[in-house]
This record gives sequence, C-alpha cells and structure tokens, in this order.
Amino acid sequence: MKNKLTISLSRCFLWLLAIICSSCDQKSYPEPTTEEQLAIVKIGSDMYENVFVSPVVDSVHIEHSKGNVYTLYNEDSLALCNLAPLDTLLSEFAQSQFNIIGKSPYIVLDNGYAIIDWKWSYFQALSGAYRETRYTGLKTNAQHSYSTNAHYSNGELANEEYYLLSVKWLELSKLLSNWNISDGIRIEKPEIYYVNLSDIEKYGDYQTTCREISTKYNVTIFDFRTVYNLYLRDVDKFKEYVKECDHLQTQYTETLNRMIKNNDLGSWKQH
Repeated sequence: MKNKLTISLSRCFLWLLAIICSSCDQKSYPEPTTEEQLAIVKIGSDMYENVFVSPVVDSVHIEHSKGNVYTLYNEDSLALCNLAPLDTLLSEFAQSQFNIIGKSPYIVLDNGYAIIDWKWSYFQALSGAYRETRYTGLKTNAQHSYSTNAHYSNGELANEEYYLLSVKWLELSKLLSNWNISDGIRIEKPEIYYVNLSDIEKYGDYQTTCREISTKYNVTIFDFRTVYNLYLRDVDKFKEYVKECDHLQTQYTETLNRMIKNNDLGSWKQH
C-alpha cells in the first residue's frame, strides 16, 4: 500500500512539473522566429546502427561580443538528452506513445542522406530541436536552452562533441539512459544541411502544409514540448496530430528523394 501511495505521489509530482514547464515554456525555450527547417544528415552504416550521443550539457553561455558564439559546458557523461527534469517527462511520454525503442531514429534517403524521425527529434541533437540544459541559473549569463541549428539560435556553437557507442539502436531499452564518456568513440560532426519546410512543400506542391497543421492543433510542428502539451490537453487530437505528422513526414521523404534524383537538393539546402 505504501509503495502504491509513493508511486501515485511521484506521478502527481511529474504531472505538476509538466504544468509548470508548460506555463513557462516561452521563457525557457525561444521559438524559431523564421522558417521551420528539416535537418538532412549524411550517415554511414555505423551511425545508422550504433547509438549516437553527445555529452550532457550542464549550461550554455553566449558571447555577444564574438557574434553570438555559444559555449557548451559539458559533463563527463553521454546521453540522448541532457537529463533535465523535463527530459524525464518527455522520455516517458515518447516511450509510452511512440513505437521508437529498438529502432534507428533515421529515415534513410538516397545518396547516403537521412532525416531524423520527428518522434526522435528531442533525443537527437542534430535535429536542431531546442534542448533544455541540465541545470539553470548556476553560472552568470547561463542559457537555459540551445539548438544546434544556428538558423534557430541566431548563433554558432563553439564546442560541439558527438560520440558513437558500441550499443546498437536495436539494443536500446530506454531513452533516459546515460553512459561514461569513455564508453563512446568521439567522431567528427556529420555532414549536415537544413532545408526550409516551406521550400520542400513548394517543390512538392503540397495540399496541406506544416503551418496549416500547426495552426489546426496549436502546436509548433514536430516540436516535442508543444506536442506533449497537446497530449495533456486532448488525447484524441494528439492522436490525429500524430497521424498527420507521420503522413507529412512521408511526403517530405518522397519529395527530398525526388530533389536528390533531379540534382536539385543543392539549390535548396543550407549549411
């Protein structure tokens, strides 16, 4: 009985934490003020098969005098996310609602390219999704969140690090795992480009756009934080949204492959 009560109190705490995080969402996570973009990554078989991680980020500092250069303060552990309080909620949410555990997060395109499945976006730094740092307010001028996409953050990261583990994606059992930094092999940042979603839709002459879906559900497209809030508000609408996003992602995959086949990707992609 005591154990059941403890679990119930724990769940209540997480639920309250979700509401608090939701209420301060705009302050903690600056939203992109320009075009929404999709990350296109060059991957090899090792990256497709082995778990790809980065160091846990303690905090982020920005130096405006150097043209908005962001410095990551890394810990000596590796993870899919930064193990922040909100990350517990988002990882449990993803594991319970999406069939992604034991699968690679990459959707392979032609010519060695891949996109990151939107359901994995928060747990893959290269997606450009805003990530909460593990701690906040511990250092002067510390940022609470950051993105690897300079288009979103209006600045470059000074010291990105990426690692591959011996663990396979097929062997991964939970998203909120972490490893010693010595468990990983450091690799160069993969070749990565970004394409505006509106440009993909224009090329493919889409009938329904990402902005229309965002407006319909009051959700920033593919943004895990706002998707989670939708789930809390209305489960049925959340399920409809997931179906529409999956369909849109399939369309993006088809359009990007057509761009690659027609040698048009270079005209649209951005570093």
